[in-house]
Amino acid sequence: MLSTDEAFAVLDRIRALGTPVVVLSGGEPLMRDDLCAIARYGTGLGLRMVMGTSGYFLDRPTAARLREAGIRAAAISLDSADPAVHDSFRGVSGAWERAVCAIKNCNEAGIGVQINMTAVRPAAGDIESVVALGKSLGVQDYQVFFPIPTGRAGGTGPEHACEYEDVIRQVLLRYRDGDVNLRPTCAPQFRRIATDLGIEKPGWGRGCIAGISYCRIYANGDVTPCPYLPVSAGNVRDVPFDRIWNESPVFAALRDPARLTGKCGRCTYKTVCGGCRARAYRGREAFSSRWCDGLEQPAAIAGELCAEDPWCPYEPGDRRMNDHTTTDSLDLLILDALQQDIPLVARPWEAIAARLGIPEPLFIGRLRHLYAEGIIRGISPIIESRALGLAAGTLVALPVPEDRIREVADIVSRYPEVSHNFRRDHQYSLWFTLSGENEAAVEKVLSEILERTGFSRDKVLDLATVKKIKIDVRFPLVPCTKEVS
Repeated sequence: MLSTDEAFAVLDRIRALGTPVVVLSGGEPLMRDDLCAIARYGTGLGLRMVMGTSGYFLDRPTAARLREAGIRAAAISLDSADPAVHDSFRGVSGAWERAVCAIKNCNEAGIGVQINMTAVRPAAGDIESVVALGKSLGVQDYQVFFPIPTGRAGGTGPEHACEYEDVIRQVLLRYRDGDVNLRPTCAPQFRRIATDLGIEKPGWGRGCIAGISYCRIYANGDVTPCPYLPVSAGNVRDVPFDRIWNESPVFAALRDPARLTGKCGRCTYKTVCGGCRARAYRGREAFSSRWCDGLEQPAAIAGELCAEDPWCPYEPGDRRMNDHTTTDSLDLLILDALQQDIPLVARPWEAIAARLGIPEPLFIGRLRHLYAEGIIRGISPIIESRALGLAAGTLVALPVPEDRIREVADIVSRYPEVSHNFRRDHQYSLWFTLSGENEAAVEKVLSEILERTGFSRDKVLDLATVKKIKIDVRFPLVPCTKEVS
């Protein structure tokens, strides 16, 4: 572990690069006796010193000492609004209660708080419950981690990456506006999803920031791109930090989008997303039991840093979010909305898109794709005439000569009581429907049309509605998040 003096020396070299944010994290940073000394030294250099903690040891006196030492913000882990779930995940009884107390202690001491939540299972409701709890404690900032569960969390995660995609989409839509700042982490594809939803927040930065605007210094001095990519870019005991940051081949590779391979290299989102470099390096199966706690010993490169992200279902050039299912949850929400009443407004698609909380261009783009796939063959709104007080109706057919079709159709279409007017390749070439408050009202309009068009009653088919039967079939569509084989 780096000594206090070594930590001071590292802060000096960080300051040589500018004034970035320095996060004192772990493991658990509060287990270091010299934490306040390190925070105070960094603050004296003009660095913004913050910390990441479980909150287990962050009592009221400790919060006061940290504030005095210069700590301005703390990210506190809170994985569930349910104490039992949080404690089970953390493996320590009482961890939830101590984390909540830590948030209160920081607020009291004047230390800003961010809640870090690990989304162990793909459920938007879990995230919303944590945000609701955090808001009740005065917290506005949240990072939601989407790891591949290993170790104690093994077997609790999603069966397919699309499950996380659905949750990310729901969460982005839920918190696109308002008083909550929420950023998905360990899921760089959130930038692609946000772009498709028309959501842009400058503070987000690139999806994967490993080695670009962020790095981690391990306890032994090894510098890695992020806690979950245990590849050493150099050791601060051998090479000054600023030289590692500026000259390391590891960081040079991660900062060049042109070096990405596979579908990440072909993807149009590679500059805003970049794919998770840790998952790309590990591949699909090579995850150790310590991968997601970030404590695996860093080592020399033994894999491909710039490979495609195996946990991203997006296929460049394909509108579909993955190549295993026909639709995603947003498609199903759109299809479900089309089974509801289509609003009688000038721009119905805009109204439905607003109801779903997505931009109109995205809604229309999805409609076009669903049509191209044959999932939607047509959209035909049906007006419920009885809701307008029209209780009587009839279907009329006229034997209109070819040279009078346009003339007669124009006359018929001028009547507001006419809801359909269409041509047929038949002796009776023009068909239209009439609706009215009662049969007398329908007869009055029909007589006027016949008089104006010059057709006698014996030349007309008047197919009055005797009994009206309408079957309204709707299918409840629940977003399918399972892989379909």
